[in-house]
Amino acid sequence: MQFTRFFSMVLSMLLTIFAAVLPGRVYLAPLQPEDADAQCGGYSFYFDAGRGTFSAAKDGVTLFTDAFCEYTREGRTVTSKDYTGFEVNAQKTDGDAAVTVRMRGEGLWDLTQTFRFSAGLDWFTTRVTLESPEGAATNYIAPLVITEKKLQNFRYKWTNVLEVPYDNDGFVRFNVKSPGETTVSYEVGALFTPDDGCGLVLGSLEHDRWKSAVETGGELTKTETLRLYCGATDPRYGTEPHGTVSGGSVTSPLMFIGVFDCWKDGMNAFARANTAITPRRPSVSASVPFGWNSWGSVQTDLSFDIAMKTSDYIKEKLQPAWQTGEENIYVNLDSWWDRLSDAELKQFVDHCHANGQKAGIYTCPFVQWMDEYGMSVTAVPGTDGAVTYQQIRLKKHDGTCYGNEADGCYPLDVTHPATKLAAQYQIDRFKAAGFDYLKVDFLVHAGFEGDFYNREITTGIQAYNYAMQYLTEMCGDEMFINLAMSPVFPYQYANGRRLACDTFYAIGDTEYELNAVTYGFWEKELYEFTDPDHIVVWGRDAGADENEARSRVTSGVISGTSFLAGDNFAYPAGDADKAFARIERLLTNPDVTAVAKTGKIFTPVITDVRKRSANIYKLSLDGRTYFAVFNFSRLPGVFTVDTGLGRFAAKELWTGEQYRGNQTLTVSLAGRDAALFEVTGT
Repeated sequence: MQFTRFFSMVLSMLLTIFAAVLPGRVYLAPLQPEDADAQCGGYSFYFDAGRGTFSAAKDGVTLFTDAFCEYTREGRTVTSKDYTGFEVNAQKTDGDAAVTVRMRGEGLWDLTQTFRFSAGLDWFTTRVTLESPEGAATNYIAPLVITEKKLQNFRYKWTNVLEVPYDNDGFVRFNVKSPGETTVSYEVGALFTPDDGCGLVLGSLEHDRWKSAVETGGELTKTETLRLYCGATDPRYGTEPHGTVSGGSVTSPLMFIGVFDCWKDGMNAFARANTAITPRRPSVSASVPFGWNSWGSVQTDLSFDIAMKTSDYIKEKLQPAWQTGEENIYVNLDSWWDRLSDAELKQFVDHCHANGQKAGIYTCPFVQWMDEYGMSVTAVPGTDGAVTYQQIRLKKHDGTCYGNEADGCYPLDVTHPATKLAAQYQIDRFKAAGFDYLKVDFLVHAGFEGDFYNREITTGIQAYNYAMQYLTEMCGDEMFINLAMSPVFPYQYANGRRLACDTFYAIGDTEYELNAVTYGFWEKELYEFTDPDHIVVWGRDAGADENEARSRVTSGVISGTSFLAGDNFAYPAGDADKAFARIERLLTNPDVTAVAKTGKIFTPVITDVRKRSANIYKLSLDGRTYFAVFNFSRLPGVFTVDTGLGRFAAKELWTGEQYRGNQTLTVSLAGRDAALFEVTGT
């Protein structure tokens, strides 16, 4: 033991000398376990009361050193290093450990940072609390800041950084960048090594008052700075700063920090840690939703005639294959449903119910598409003409109103009583007709920062929660709620959420949707059904070819899933006989639909992070392994699948063709085509 300590002292001295000689790189002395303030779950944690910084190691390997927390106060950034008085209290019980650091400083708010660890978990949590008898007010708190090359990614060899988008609006994607690039990832981020390599996962576990983000930066191949903070805004929606949170005590969200042998496990663990705090919406469907949505191809041509004929076509041609057990079949009217009268809506719903189906409808209650004049003269429904839409437009912090730059619509102040009355008016119409399913769209606008009518609400995410809470209360517990364009978090107001923006039939659409599966597979832990959007196999223009159509269906099968077709089942474009033949051939294959009915999401096999979507996806279930393989190119391609087995038998579910092999399955695909395999060991 004495020799070990002597060796560590010598090594520390040598590293200090090297740092002085080679200032371009920082060499850090190893953290000593016996000096830790807490050890639990493989983590060793150290707080330096002389500097106001903290360090951590995982399984004896240094993770970071000299990290600190910070916040803003009246435009000035204050860090824990600015404090002079520290009280460190470490506690340990069976299987758990906690470190509470209370910080005091002349002229500074009292600051408390807590760290909690649990045995058997690969992650720990931290939270910052600011207190002042006169009241604290801030719009930014960062519980973890690492600068000056103190993140030890050269030991863990993380090769990539994951950027998670705030929402799915505007065809935004998940991005993967090199460690040396500047990144901003919303609510959760990761440094990771593909395919099943290790990862550092960080994010927020609470989404009631703050928008959070993970920022990284560096040079060449090294991440040198990292910031986990609340008070984030997405510049795609303007330059309004995050709203201010104030009170005698102001707290950050509970933050998640974890090192995992497999980064995919880390992302799923992060999502499950969220639902352990805030459970997801209770189930209202006995199975994966099968059915139809009008926006896939009918779009603005929606009519009562098409709606009724679609219900009948599904009943006769598709339902026998889809409804083999307790499956719920939904026939959903999207935008332009308002061409139907209330009487026609009721007749449509009754017709669906008589056909053994449920009926769905669409709303976007927190935005408006009128022009400026229309906003100023049109009364808000439910207000008896007393309030116009102009009066409920969302204001910015300076009192001016938002324009319609985002998606061409004006955001409404979701805290205004008239906005709530308008939502109630529409939901009452839907419930009177008997609808079972509600698709809610353009929800990003409900979380914009602003100057709200309700003065108790000061941040965009507070407003979003306020709006979604009253909307779901209006809908009741029995209506299936599915989110379209929306933030990933918070998640507890919906049964399902669309993974990506509008996705039709083109192979580029399929690749785009699979980008959200490749790097957003963990959303399945937040939502009961992750939605691949309407599955189109023929197209509004009859432009889909057979290969593209098969790829689109396959992408829908593996996504978690909502299996909602999107073609015009009443009056398809082009050759109707060919259209119906393809629709029935691709949407009723029993082996393929059986995989969709599992409700499981496949995880990616990432062979090249330069490709924004994986070509191969995998699911292990009940002693079988399923592989989906996609060729996004217009040219033929050959793909190698490592089955993870010795000798195996495989069945391609689209064709029924049988294969046998040892370890490796070689897949040849035509351009824009896909295959789906069931593999078992022999």
